[in-house]
Amino acid sequence: MNGGEVDLPRTAVEEDGSALWRTLAAAGPKAIAEALTDEDFVRLHVAGDIERFLGEQVRAGRSIVLTGNAGDGKTHLLRRVKAELEAAGAVVIEDATARMRGDDPGPILAAWRDAIAAGHPFCIAANEYPLYQMRMADSSAPHLSEVSRQCRHRLAYGDLTLEEDAGDVLVVDLSLRNPLGADFVDALLDTILADEGLKRVITGASEPIARRNVELLSLPLVRARLRTLADRLVALGYRATVRELWIIIARMIFGRQGRGDYQRNDWYSEALFSRDERFDLTAALQAVDPAASSHPLWDAALENRAPEVRHGWAMRAPVPPPHPTLEWEDFAALKRRFYFEHVNGQEVFDLADPDATDFENLLRGRRGSGRALVADLVNAINAAYCPVRFDSRDQHLYLWSGHRFHEQPSRSFVAAERVAAEQFKLEVPRLPSRLAGCFDYRPDHVALTAPTIVGSPRLRIDFPLWRTLRRLARGLPRKLIPERDIHRLDAFLEKLGAGQASRHDTIWSVHLESLELIQVSLSADGRRFEGVRTYA
Repeated sequence: MNGGEVDLPRTAVEEDGSALWRTLAAAGPKAIAEALTDEDFVRLHVAGDIERFLGEQVRAGRSIVLTGNAGDGKTHLLRRVKAELEAAGAVVIEDATARMRGDDPGPILAAWRDAIAAGHPFCIAANEYPLYQMRMADSSAPHLSEVSRQCRHRLAYGDLTLEEDAGDVLVVDLSLRNPLGADFVDALLDTILADEGLKRVITGASEPIARRNVELLSLPLVRARLRTLADRLVALGYRATVRELWIIIARMIFGRQGRGDYQRNDWYSEALFSRDERFDLTAALQAVDPAASSHPLWDAALENRAPEVRHGWAMRAPVPPPHPTLEWEDFAALKRRFYFEHVNGQEVFDLADPDATDFENLLRGRRGSGRALVADLVNAINAAYCPVRFDSRDQHLYLWSGHRFHEQPSRSFVAAERVAAEQFKLEVPRLPSRLAGCFDYRPDHVALTAPTIVGSPRLRIDFPLWRTLRRLARGLPRKLIPERDIHRLDAFLEKLGAGQASRHDTIWSVHLESLELIQVSLSADGRRFEGVRTYA
């Protein structure tokens, strides 16, 4: 890895064995795997199911396309298994961009055609754009058509029987393997804590900060609380690259490069939540910072050093500064340690955002996703267009259409068609069966799907949209709906309208300023009014 601001060492083990980890702790966001020495590479590798999976697929004769975002570990992974894949007869290209002629993917496509002609599997790591260029350059080729199909269906929803076999090529999208998942974070910590070079350092007298942080990060309670935070970050839609995680974890070990006593600035928990504008992950961590979650009982106990917080620590209580009233920085640091190390630390989040808790429970299967929840979502989507409550607002999703004047926001909406709530299903995504056993996928969204309508329109509900829908059900005015969410709801209604036969037995019209809703009943042939009802 090259850190942009900091060059990582060219030799893995220097005098004290900590050079790699120290340099990681100081590295920038542009660190790259290609600059690692073989020794460093081995020390940073975290073994998982995916290596076994790739080997099995290649031995079965399948070609592999590893794709994903920069920093997801494509090159690192392919480099790790390259020898095994080549031994199975595969042609391996570790970096698609390096083999292209500018924007021309011709050399790669030629190599793939040659491999097919020779009967060899073809394995390549490619970012999204180079992969798109490859698909567009030769879209009629069967193997690239299959790549395009898999790219359009990266996740599976609903009935398992609808999934198709991958054939002779398999797309593995590493962006679906969110490194923030608890299992992966745990594996990274296990790797660094088991490193022989680090062990040699912390047994000496020169690294009291690293020694204490390793001691605390080895506690089962601390690790369990870290896993809880990681799972919540995934549920809220955050992600991180492998390189970001390595850098953050190294900083948790070495603190802020302080010396001497184990002071607040060097606590592992402070390093974890220390903001660094260069890293998106440090901004995401603010969303799950225990110090930002208010709990009157425990906040008062920590502030007053009450008896209930003098005991119950996994090791020993942190020592706060001796002045009578804690400054904010000291209180925040103490509360973070309380979350990680105290038996009652989990209660810090008891009063946190209930919408976030409900969404996480839904993704993890701890909350039902049946008819009642579908009705709640249908009611909330209707509320985005019609704030006036009426009897069937949770029984049908009305296909609202707005009217604008001189590009002003719509002041009224009309619906002449509707879809019964029974036609929708709420689905949690999973990896397609072709990728079963590849890696652990943690969903970050659910889908409201109408499988009986042409095209099976699907609304992807991530946490921001989920929060908006919950607030709409509680009365959020349309003017406060984020524009991003309005566009997504509009697009969903348009797809529903395009995929079903028209029904015009009732017309609904709502005016947002007067908050008046009119229900007009039509005759069976739709040619005359038979009744009008007003709601206000």
